[in-house]
Amino acid sequence: MRVRFRHLLLGVSVTVTMACTGTAPAESAQVPLDHYVIPGDRAFPTGLAYDPASGHFYVGSAADGALYRGHIDRPEVELWSPDGTDGRELTSGMTLDPAGRLFVNGADSNSIRIYDPAGAELLAELRGLDGGFVNEVTIADDGSAYVTDSFLPVIYRITETEGRWQLEPWLDVADTPIDWVHGRHNLNGILAVGRHLLSVQSNTGQLWRIDRFTGAVIEVDAPPLPSGDALISADGRQVFVTQGNLYAAGDQEPRVAVLAMNEDLTSAQVVDTLIPPGGLRHPSQAALTERGRILVVNSQYNRFVAEQAPELPFTISSIPVAD
Repeated sequence: MRVRFRHLLLGVSVTVTMACTGTAPAESAQVPLDHYVIPGDRAFPTGLAYDPASGHFYVGSAADGALYRGHIDRPEVELWSPDGTDGRELTSGMTLDPAGRLFVNGADSNSIRIYDPAGAELLAELRGLDGGFVNEVTIADDGSAYVTDSFLPVIYRITETEGRWQLEPWLDVADTPIDWVHGRHNLNGILAVGRHLLSVQSNTGQLWRIDRFTGAVIEVDAPPLPSGDALISADGRQVFVTQGNLYAAGDQEPRVAVLAMNEDLTSAQVVDTLIPPGGLRHPSQAALTERGRILVVNSQYNRFVAEQAPELPFTISSIPVAD
């Protein structure tokens, strides 16, 4: 089922009469924004990390190393760290760990940088294997991070001990059932759920379950998710998958597919589809907020790789999520 959302005005003003003191208006509930605008005509935004403690979110760029920061209550996103800072040339997947540290992947620059957002301080710079495309990142319960490489058959693991960071090739994907296609975007979005990882393969639409303790990999029994990108979840059972049209059929409208996973993550069903008014423009990363909404980056990455002019302005959509 495909659901198109229309945003309703939720806030109302209330006037309360106080004895002997006249009247005082109560604050109206904030009307949620339905999108945010990213400056520039070559931003091609990608990657998104949301901090519920501050309300800030961070966005990268597929075109260069710029990082942007916005706030869920403000419509305009601002440049936070310019292209070239700390040697950044490109960005891809991003996340924040429980300690508030910002992970910024660097696509085919093979770099992974970790920041303290409070002062934009670079805490660590790590490098993947030559010829790769470090893409998405997730944080597991034990604090370790797992990173997909879309061009090389490897999943990395990042650990930190007393301020010392280490990146290691953790899983040799060539030794798994995953059918790797060189020259294509393979494993992309990745999500830690308990002892398992879920990862979507963009070029085939397959969803995979990976055991963090044994490295065992099985295909999840799920409908195909071509051009699947981000995997987002609050509970590991309802999983949101962004889908563009880089590897999809020409008539597939970009969307966020909502999956219902079974208990052991071996099967899933698409139970809903989120498409905001006006549609999505090749959605990439996404993030859930505590306000019952999902933020979705309109990357226009399909236009970027085809060297086509973007549709301006660049935006992030904010879509209500059903309870």
